[in-house]
Amino acid sequence: MRMVHKRWGLFVIFLIGLFIPYTAEAADIDVSPNQSLQEVIDQATAGDTLQLEKGMYKGPITITKPLRIVGEEGATLYGGGKGNVITVKADNVVIEGLIIEKSGIRKNESAIYIEEGNNITVQNNKMLDVMYGIYILNGRNNTIKNNQIESYEMHFSKRGSGIHIYKGKGNLIKDNRIAQVQDGVYLDQTKNAKVEGNTVVGSRYGFHFMFSNDIEITKNRLQSNITGLMIMDSSDVAITDNTVMVQFHVRGFGILIYDSKHLLLEGNNIKQNSTGLSLEKTVDVQIKRNIISGNQVGLEFIGKNDNNIFTENNFITNVVQSKITDNKMQLDNGERGNYWDDYSSFDVTGDGIGDVTYKAGSLYDQLLDRQPYWQLFFESPSIQLWSKAETLFPSIGIADVFDEKPLVQPVKLSENPGGDVKRNLAALLLAIPFLCFSIIIIWLGRSFK
Repeated sequence: MRMVHKRWGLFVIFLIGLFIPYTAEAADIDVSPNQSLQEVIDQATAGDTLQLEKGMYKGPITITKPLRIVGEEGATLYGGGKGNVITVKADNVVIEGLIIEKSGIRKNESAIYIEEGNNITVQNNKMLDVMYGIYILNGRNNTIKNNQIESYEMHFSKRGSGIHIYKGKGNLIKDNRIAQVQDGVYLDQTKNAKVEGNTVVGSRYGFHFMFSNDIEITKNRLQSNITGLMIMDSSDVAITDNTVMVQFHVRGFGILIYDSKHLLLEGNNIKQNSTGLSLEKTVDVQIKRNIISGNQVGLEFIGKNDNNIFTENNFITNVVQSKITDNKMQLDNGERGNYWDDYSSFDVTGDGIGDVTYKAGSLYDQLLDRQPYWQLFFESPSIQLWSKAETLFPSIGIADVFDEKPLVQPVKLSENPGGDVKRNLAALLLAIPFLCFSIIIIWLGRSFK
């Protein structure tokens, strides 16, 4: 009887083993250039790490399972100019340390094309001569970090974006260096994305966001593009601590915001652009503590803009401070306004706020927009007298766009906690010997008497 029970027990264990999947441990697999990378991928087990030695590997490849592909310095994947170099159709994939070259040049063909992939990491790669760098279709919680991306040598209208995300949410784009593409980072219908510490140069738009919301854009550098940052039909976007400079194309803007709402612009340095900041059909935008300097036009309003608040911004050395439309707008928050370097008035109360309202724009600015040849008279005595007359007699001006609380000194935007204390302590320590020396001299002088 015991033998029968034992046999039944072994049989049950055998049946259980048939229905419980066997899970192999993840392995590290060394790959050399003389192997077919696609064959190695097909034979690998989910969770394996493929370690690519230095050398040239033939693409394209497709990844359909969770894998880590890590390249030694100099490991290069060559796409041959057709299709995507890497296509990812799985979650939990890591692509790291590769040089990826020669994608196709047709629509959406990319160095790395991710199709509905989640929790994917693409980092420390170099992508050269590619249509798109990284294209993500409806992916979530992906990390794109510390990559270098450059497109083909052709007109920007024929290139793709450096990083393009269509739909999806929770993606992080950080510390990438992107050059010579159509748009550096393009977010279309995405949610909850963070774009931090990236550099984009020599492209059409540095960043281009459409129909997206809950986006954080911080500590990026956008330089020498046609337009630095373009936001259209989006909401709940925070733009903080970015440098946006030298977008000096005749159609160029530092930051252009169109038909969007609930935005924050704070701590940005917007300088040496054709137009620094342009707002068209915007609602509930807070613009505070930015530097807008050295632009051909500092601030531009087009169409109707509602409930936008400006406070503690520095408008310095712009050729034209503002170009405005016919809609009334107040450029302060009711307590503090902005610093305008062309403002001249008194501060009798000593509270740092000028006693005369600053009026943005002028008849000359409006005429300049319609008749560009009037630029010949810029800063001439007659135009200066005209602008002064508008200040003294506001009723002869144009639209009622004004700063009721203009600041008489630039806002100090770079904080140095404890800096004044350190300086004061150093001055005190330096002064003590002189004080002692003075006391000795006085005492000796009295003694000789």
